[in-house]
Amino acid sequence: MRIHRNACACAVVVAAAVVTLAPSSSATPSSGVTVEPLAQVDVSAFSPFASLPSTFTFRRITIAPGGTLGWHYHDGNVLAVITAGQVTRYETDCVPTTYSAGEGLSETVGPDHVHVGRNLGNQPAELYVAYVNRAKEPLFVDAPAPDCP
Repeated sequence: MRIHRNACACAVVVAAAVVTLAPSSSATPSSGVTVEPLAQVDVSAFSPFASLPSTFTFRRITIAPGGTLGWHYHDGNVLAVITAGQVTRYETDCVPTTYSAGEGLSETVGPDHVHVGRNLGNQPAELYVAYVNRAKEPLFVDAPAPDCP
């Protein structure tokens, strides 16, 4: 398969728009995050089933020390590998799980699985992330923070 330059250009525009949009009053915005779109492949034209995932998006995400991805959830599958630093993930149970360079993680799908990733360390954290979504589905949906002690 070929990766189309137009698809990559669109991913850059969408990522820039997401980063610069003002968050809703209940959402918890990201901070200290840099997103580098790497590639996006849409295979929906080849799929006979519109409900199946058909868009594959790849990004490099860097979280500065003290940075946060903001509370959010995913409608599609997400796989990530930490390549530098550490990322601490909290889910609605507010229990931290820390992932270090060389470790991978996957996200549970749906609005019942709100989570946040934070860099609590003193060096930048870097993740390579693969999103598997249905065509035109957002990569993530901002969500309010749960009540944590």
